[in-house]
Amino acid sequence: MIPYSGHIEEKTSLRWRQHFRYTSNPYAASRPDISPSTDAAMSDQAYSTAVFKQQYHGVEVSFPAGEPDFRSVRNSCAAACRAFNSTPEDADAKIRGEKWLDIVKPKRPKKADGTSAEEGTMVTHDQAITNPALKATIPFIKPPLWVDYGTRLKVASTTFINRNCVILDTPVADLIIGERCNIGTNCTIVCVGHPVSLEGRRNTKLSTGAPVTIGNDVWIGANVTILPGVSIGNGAVIGAGTVVNCNVPPMTLAVGSPVRLVKALALSEDKPSRLIESYEESTEFTNSLPMEQWDGTDSGFRAAQAAQLAHKSRRGSEQVVEQRREEQRERLRKSEIVVIAAVTTVVLALFNLFFFAGLYLGESRGCLSLKSSDL
Repeated sequence: MIPYSGHIEEKTSLRWRQHFRYTSNPYAASRPDISPSTDAAMSDQAYSTAVFKQQYHGVEVSFPAGEPDFRSVRNSCAAACRAFNSTPEDADAKIRGEKWLDIVKPKRPKKADGTSAEEGTMVTHDQAITNPALKATIPFIKPPLWVDYGTRLKVASTTFINRNCVILDTPVADLIIGERCNIGTNCTIVCVGHPVSLEGRRNTKLSTGAPVTIGNDVWIGANVTILPGVSIGNGAVIGAGTVVNCNVPPMTLAVGSPVRLVKALALSEDKPSRLIESYEESTEFTNSLPMEQWDGTDSGFRAAQAAQLAHKSRRGSEQVVEQRREEQRERLRKSEIVVIAAVTTVVLALFNLFFFAGLYLGESRGCLSLKSSDL
């Protein structure tokens, strides 16, 4: 279940809230394994922020992370992560899968040789790619990886996590990553926090835990930070370097620090692309940007550098000339305004002069006619 109900945090704009409260989600319609009855993310029911957090975000829980029992679990998880990270990346995928299970399922039943019963039925991503009828049973995770506890970390078997992922999970809140997700390098997912008040940090020395849920088919770019109490809806894309501090709706592109919603995503894209089906074909395929005026020699480099400086100088001189032209045009505009104002003033003065002169002449003629009648 993905903790999203069509509601976006109140601080986002009303336009976005209205945009995402639709009755028929096209993403759900395109996927037969998603239905409103099984996936809360696809319902049209709108919740207030308080109800939404209470129902889907769970409760922020405090716990004494420094106590021996919590520290013991962290130490065991650290040892499992160390063993996972020491495994060569080109090692057998099932061996790496076993060491991943040591992180998230340390108490699972094991055979006499130390391997778990799941090894015989384990399906790796490589096997699933080779045989589409199979589904991977273990996520594809590249070392190094760092996890704090692992006890409430749930990663779907079809998900891929790239290098240097840091997962600061807690024993009091779930961290769920859905199916077919792609998580880029250097990502940090945080479920733990600390009291904001100085007294709370000095005296109680407690940590806080809040859940994080990442839906199905989510693509998270490199260097993304996901903060506690956040849910990311199905099909969303999080741009590289984003700090996710509030909920992201399904099928949404979100970027920035803090995160902002950019646009709703389409189900398909008509962007043309070439398919390379084999490594041998890739070696024969040319796909590079040309180097700027450089043939690889020192003289060529100096020539390219001189050309670049000349280009910058030319652009600078062009900008100066354009700035001077703009200043000249501005002066001409001001001169035109002054001339127009002067002409308008003269015209008004002449108009007033003729007007009052006419009045004066009219009164004079009236007086003369009056005297003639008196005679």
